[in-house]
Amino acid sequence: MLIVVLPLWRDLAKGFAISELGEELRADRLDFDTERGRLLHALGLAPVSEEEAAARLLTVAARTAPDYIPRVPDGDHLPYELLFSGGPA
Repeated sequence: MLIVVLPLWRDLAKGFAISELGEELRADRLDFDTERGRLLHALGLAPVSEEEAAARLLTVAARTAPDYIPRVPDGDHLPYELLFSGGPA
């Protein structure tokens, strides 16, 4: 669901606001909301807001702490790395 509702989710780690990402996406893809609705329907998923999708992502990521902590290294912010409590994997 995350990729359908919030396809630019990785940019959240760069400090971009959800509203800013949504504006950029919709400027490039005028039919984004329509296509997203069709895809959610085809997958049998209930629509959620972009904010709700981001909150769910953060909740799931927080469940792994302190043993596993998703981290974005400096630079281009990709790829995400998974750190173990004993140091980098």
